[in-house]
Amino acid sequence: MHAPAKVPALIAAGLLAAAFAPAAASKEAHRTLPLAADGRLAISTYKGSITVTCWDKPEVEISARIEPDGFHSDDDRKVTETEVRIDGGGSSVRVKSDYERVREHGFWGVFGFSHGSLPFVHYTVRMPATARLEIEDYKSVTRISGLRSDLKLHTYKGTVEVERLDGAADIDTYKGEVRVAFSRYPRASRFKTYKGSFDVRLPRDSRFELDADGGRRGEIDSDFAVARSSGGRRRSERSYGSVNGGGPTLRFVSTRGSLRLRGE
Repeated sequence: MHAPAKVPALIAAGLLAAAFAPAAASKEAHRTLPLAADGRLAISTYKGSITVTCWDKPEVEISARIEPDGFHSDDDRKVTETEVRIDGGGSSVRVKSDYERVREHGFWGVFGFSHGSLPFVHYTVRMPATARLEIEDYKSVTRISGLRSDLKLHTYKGTVEVERLDGAADIDTYKGEVRVAFSRYPRASRFKTYKGSFDVRLPRDSRFELDADGGRRGEIDSDFAVARSSGGRRRSERSYGSVNGGGPTLRFVSTRGSLRLRGE
């Protein structure tokens, strides 16, 4: 019977140190600013999460938590050097994840940041329900609930879920997944994607003009009967015409993407 192989002392010591190594630091920021009921909130970020809920107060409350992505020796430094910029007030508030100091210590190649991983920034926001919201994102998880104004959002590979929207939506994504549920459909909206998917839900009695072009290898799947639709099919690459007598335009443009249009 052979004796069990011994783990070399240096490897064992390394494993023990890793097991009891302190977790990398995180950093938080909190700020509340006045924001008019008809104002604008703009958020620009790279990765992490954005959770937005709405209230009737004329102010915006922003909390941000910066966390490392990985177990690298310089994670603490990256967290320390990542900043959350919050400025403005009154008619407009701007929020930005600022990685400039991290970039100064890293290497930016042809495909972007290659010296380790940038930290996550997780936002929790409460804002006036009737203020406009604009988000510029790379690959965050975004959740928005109860907005009674217009939403403009761009994400590269992020996932988005919008609940009870009562305003116009202008959303585009590259390979992202987006779900939007309207409480009603009051104004024209636009959805655009390359290789991404949209799941759009509206009340069944919504009146709108559908102008949907799935493009090359795209797909449109709709619960709604569309008057004057090309071919009259509910599952196709192109669909246009009036729904329930017509109203604000719902436009969808895609290349290899999909639109699922649901009535609720």
